[in-house]
Parts: sequence; C-alpha cells; structure tokens
Amino acid sequence: MVCTVQGQEPHRRDTVPFGEWRNEITRAPVLTGGSQPIIIVPNRGQYCFDKLLYLKMTIGRMSSEQCVYLDTHNGLSGALPPSRSGGAVTEIMPELDNFNFNVTSMKGNAYMYKNQKSKDGIQHWVFTGNTQTYQYQTPTSANPGGGTGLARKAETRGYCDNKIAAHAYRYDGGATTWYLYGDRYPEKLHPQKYLGSFGVGYMLCQEGLYLVMEMEFGSGSYVRIGQMENVHSCFNPSEFKVMEDKFQTTQQEQLQHDKTKVAEEESRVTGDCISEKQAVLNFKKAMNQKHEEVLRRTQHGNSYQDTVTQRAYLSMMDPLDMVREQILNIQLSICTAGKGKVKDPSHSNSYQSRINCLGQQLAILQGAESKMMDIDHQYATQPAIANAQKGKVYLDATKNTPRCD
Repeated sequence: MVCTVQGQEPHRRDTVPFGEWRNEITRAPVLTGGSQPIIIVPNRGQYCFDKLLYLKMTIGRMSSEQCVYLDTHNGLSGALPPSRSGGAVTEIMPELDNFNFNVTSMKGNAYMYKNQKSKDGIQHWVFTGNTQTYQYQTPTSANPGGGTGLARKAETRGYCDNKIAAHAYRYDGGATTWYLYGDRYPEKLHPQKYLGSFGVGYMLCQEGLYLVMEMEFGSGSYVRIGQMENVHSCFNPSEFKVMEDKFQTTQQEQLQHDKTKVAEEESRVTGDCISEKQAVLNFKKAMNQKHEEVLRRTQHGNSYQDTVTQRAYLSMMDPLDMVREQILNIQLSICTAGKGKVKDPSHSNSYQSRINCLGQQLAILQGAESKMMDIDHQYATQPAIANAQKGKVYLDATKNTPRCD
C-alpha cells in the first residue's frame, strides 16, 4: 500500500494491507528513542533509506515535484532535484552526469553531492560547508519544545484517498499552517525533533510522533506529501571528493606562487619611482597575508551559519581590494610618465596626455573606493549584500574609466 498521487508511477510498492502500511509508515525510531542519530562522513560508508516521500510544491508562481528519502533509523534525509523533463527525479543514480543529491543528518551534517562534466569525464564532488566538523544548528535543536506551541485549528484535510485525515496546526498569529497526522490531536503541540525536508516529514512533539503531511504558507504556497513508500534504497558516496579540500589545496598553491612572485619582483626594484613601486609590492604582500589568514578562517566554522567563515570566503572576492591595487598601479604609471616627460622633452605632449588620462582613471577609482567604504559601513553586518553592492560600483567604474594606451 502506498499513498499515491494520480498520474505518478510509484518508485516501489509494498503490497500490504493499509493497517500494516500505516503502522510502518508512522514509525521513526530515531525520533522516538528506538535508535540514535549518527554523524556521517562525506565520502565514507553507505547511506541507506527506508522511506520515500514524493512531494508536490508551489512557491509563489513556481510549481515543482521532488523526491525525498529518509532514514528513520539513523536520522538522515536526502533530497533529489526536480526532473528536467517535468515531475521528480525518483532514483538515486550517481552515475548520471547531472546527478545532484542533498543529504542532511539530524546531527547537523549537510552535504551536497553533485557531478560535473570535464574533459576527463564525470567528476564527483561533495560540498560539505565544513559541517562534517562544525555541524549545522537548527532552532528546534537549540530550544526543543520551547515557545507557546502549535495550536490546533478547525481545518482537516484528507490524504491517501482520504484514508488519512490530517489536522491543521499553526502558531497563534502565524501565517504558516502544518497539517499533521498522528494518534491524537490535543489543543497544543510542542515540537522537539524533526526529520524531513522542505517542512514536511516526521515531527516529534512532547505529545507524540506526527507526520507533517503538508505545510501551507504565504498566499497559495505549499509543500505537500503526495506519496509515501517503504523502500530500501542506498547511496555510496565513496567516489565523491570533498570540494573544500580541493579548494584549500588550490588556494595554498596559488598563495605560494604569489609569494614567490612578489619576492622576485621586490628583488628587481630599481630606477625611478621606487616609493610607488614599493607601495604596489607592499600591497601585494598585505594581500598575501590576508589570503593566508582567510584560508585559515574558512576552515573554522560551517559556511551556512558561521558569519566569520562567510566573511572569510567573501573577502577573497572583495572589489575594494581590486580597486585599491589599481589605484596604486595608476599612481605608479603617473610617476613613470612624469619621469619620461622630463627625460624626453620631445614627446612631452604625448606624456602629458597620458598623465591627464591616468588622472581621470585615478579620480574615478578613488571615487569608487570612497563609495565602497561607505557601503562597508552601511552593511557592516551583511557582508554578502555589501559585496554585491561594491561589485556594482566596480562595474560602473570600469565602464566609465577611459583607456590610456
């Protein structure tokens, strides 16, 4: 018996009486104390799931269907993306070039498995967000059963050909409604633990275990379980390489290359405009030190929640750094052109034209630097927004900067 959506082929049917199916589908040992949630390693072991949820959702004007796998013994959920041809991807098939599978654990691991095409074939990558070490923290885990609780409302909805009647609950004054199925429906429910995805799945409350059949929010937006099955589906992540490890290796190699290059340039500093040349090199050395510190900080904290880690990643792409280095290079070019004008009076006009043009570049970039500093101050607690705004300033400055060839 499965809970079906009209027009969808189920992944795998268990031909058992409804009562047996209901007893099995409404069990989640990891929530009720029959087992304990586990910490998972991103590319070791095997994940095996015993439940499949086929979801239908509408968020704003976008509608889609997705499949979510659950391991109700170890506390894992795995979400597959919508199918490119419509409907949902139902099978865990890592051999496909467009494979994408997001696995989370109740312990706070959050891994995105994704394939990428390359000239050598398919590359298997897993993005961990450092959650193998610094686990994701959910509000429920931080404060289980806290707050005023969910209040029972008058609405009910039928699921599985109306064999299941789910009751509506919402926080008083809240706009989100959860349709819950369980053994009893008291006036208040106090959530403690959750296993699922997109707001539906299993929820343990102080009052008992419930199936969240639907979450309704906003104007016409919802996520609904259209089909549920007992399954046995496994995923072996051993071929997937950790993207953060590759990132660290590549960045450390680039850092060492940059340090060596600056040292070589510094050993050759001679002639005119020594102070301007040294200013450029000092800035590059400061950026290398920043790069080194940033790489250290990206490894300490999960990138989904830790603001220090997020800032570290964002600071590697700071448009303000690019502007400041360009300003120093322009000041060096102005000095060089000035020296050339003195040494070669016959081309004085040409040198002066270049100096004038470089002066325009300098003024534009200094204006951009000032705007970016204001943006950093305005969005001091929102580094992602700050970087986006500074990126726009940088693009505008680039468009308006004259060429001085």
